[in-house]
Amino acid sequence: MRRAARIGEPRAGMLVCVCDPQLDVPANDNRARPVPRLALVLGFAFAVLAQTLASGLLPLAGAMLAPVPALTPVPFAAMMAGALLASFPASFLGDTFGRRTGFALGASLGIAGGLLLALGLMQRQFVWVSLAALWLGMAQGFSFFYRHEAAASAGRPSAAAAGVLAGGILAALAGPTLAGAAEWLFAPFFLVGSALLAALAHTCGLAVAVWYAPNAAPRVSPARPAPLKAIALPTLVGALAWGGMSFVMADAPLALMGCGIGEGAVFGFLALHVAAMYVPAAGIAFIAHRVPAVPLALGGLAFVVAAIPLMLAGETVVLTAALVMVGAGWSVATVGCTGWLYADRPPSRLALALHDGALFGAAILGALASGRLL
Repeated sequence: MRRAARIGEPRAGMLVCVCDPQLDVPANDNRARPVPRLALVLGFAFAVLAQTLASGLLPLAGAMLAPVPALTPVPFAAMMAGALLASFPASFLGDTFGRRTGFALGASLGIAGGLLLALGLMQRQFVWVSLAALWLGMAQGFSFFYRHEAAASAGRPSAAAAGVLAGGILAALAGPTLAGAAEWLFAPFFLVGSALLAALAHTCGLAVAVWYAPNAAPRVSPARPAPLKAIALPTLVGALAWGGMSFVMADAPLALMGCGIGEGAVFGFLALHVAAMYVPAAGIAFIAHRVPAVPLALGGLAFVVAAIPLMLAGETVVLTAALVMVGAGWSVATVGCTGWLYADRPPSRLALALHDGALFGAAILGALASGRLL
């Protein structure tokens, strides 16, 4: 008869190191500990910087390298596909190996994606660029779980998620200047500097994940998580907002160039869009405890829907207004939907994976639709 394993005795399947108990616990332990908010904000900010650069250069790279015009939106859509593919491992790897390990893996994929993207641009290889976009998207999928970690360990989920999203403001402020300097440094290789800068941003994100992002301590530990049906409405609203944002964003660089905006100036307009995506979150972080999550989500979706017709105008001022409106609407809707998920009981890891997977899936459809209709 097999004897029962004693508590603390090593056994098959344990994902911990067999270490001297007098030493510190291994880095991959799953013990919940308080996590500094600054770590979540910084980790997300570096990921947003890389995302901003990739969102601006991938449509241009697709236009330059696509063998046929119909394939132009493929690199941007591949980035969203990568984020979709990462939703499930990003959710479940956190419980298996720890949040720190999950975020570090995502940042590592981003480093590889940025380097491959630079190489693909230099060699003018459309397939390499599309594969690099997939890896960059997977890094993005991991990074968006920063908001879930903040919401799960806070008494006010909407405010906590908004605080993390507000870290993207740093990317909006620094992105254009850094991109311009990188492009100048690596001229005449167009967009290669921005791709390498995205890899560097993920390198900084890896450092934050390894040194400053221990596992978050949950605020409550319910006996059962919320049922899957509880995520249906917030997921639907969030998916519509993400699809609309992607529809506008995927064609924005080419639409701006069609209005006479220079290639280098496109990143400035995109930075304005990124600022609109994350600046509202800074304000929401202070008022979210007074505004219910559902009105926030629906109000943000309304802004996104209102911005879509403006993209068809073909004028610089109107396009800029569309970018600002869709960015602000996406921000408010994302914060509202995240708070909506935690309104009753925290959702399960499967529910979080399905929610984020639906958001990125809608973004893919929006990007592909933009290539067909605009």
